Amino acid sequence: MDSNRPPVGPPASEIAGLVRRYLSRFETLGWNRFEDFAWDKIEGERLSEPQLDALRTAMLVEDHIPGYSKAYCDLFALDPSFSENELALRRQMLHFVARWVYDEDRHAHTLENYMRACGRYDARSLDAEMLKTVAVPYAAPHPENAMQMAVYTVIQEKATQVFYSCLRDAVTEPVLKDVLNRLSQDEARHCGFFVDLFKIYLAVPGGVDYAKVKEAVVAFKMPLYGTLDNYKRRSITMMRAAEGYHFRDAFGLIEQAVTRYADAAPGSRSHTVEDLLATLSAISDPTAARRRAAVPAAV
Repeated sequence: MDSNRPPVGPPASEIAGLVRRYLSRFETLGWNRFEDFAWDKIEGERLSEPQLDALRTAMLVEDHIPGYSKAYCDLFALDPSFSENELALRRQMLHFVARWVYDEDRHAHTLENYMRACGRYDARSLDAEMLKTVAVPYAAPHPENAMQMAVYTVIQEKATQVFYSCLRDAVTEPVLKDVLNRLSQDEARHCGFFVDLFKIYLAVPGGVDYAKVKEAVVAFKMPLYGTLDNYKRRSITMMRAAEGYHFRDAFGLIEQAVTRYADAAPGSRSHTVEDLLATLSAISDPTAARRRAAVPAAV
């Protein structure tokens, strides 16, 4: 087997159906980053210093979209040596990537618009940090494994959605509440797509290496970990600013299920693929966080 060729993937028709369903529902769903918010009504004095710092960090992470875009376009790059199914799969995924990248760029730009309008940030300092950060190359955690990247992105999108929801509930500034609500809804949709994508990979007979699934979960770090200055301090500030947000809430269930599945004896009737699928469905459910407390801890 040619080591440069990708492993056998799911049927392209399954990916095409997933992408079509997503784009059919959300093609025209959206908002205008310039016109749909009352920028002149912002009450910037309502924001605490931790909230300002957390917002700045979130914007810098979102603004690295040129790097994320390149990583996913490279992941699904087309090559004439690939099989017809692999080429068709990748072409379909690129339809989704184009829409997803647009959403994420709008998130970054909208947060930037808010920060510039609220009167609480120094414009020159903001410009300098944005340019410094976005110029640093982004290294994808699993640049050659689409299945692992799907697992990674489920967790990353869920973490972002949880953060935006918690920060929205913590702030009292009305315009920021509106911004964060819309961003959170987008991230929930993105998470749902990647959950469904991972389910398709799970359904491929012999197509999933559960050791690699577990590796993607255990090794998970948010984007720009190791790139942003004072990342640990920034993370702590984000948790303090968005009361109720905790990093583990974003992936505790999937980590638990994957670990149980990977550690189970061959042929075990407990901790099955069905358990893992049920967990993934819960992860993409906006109410899952409220049910999490009822899930027993792993033993």
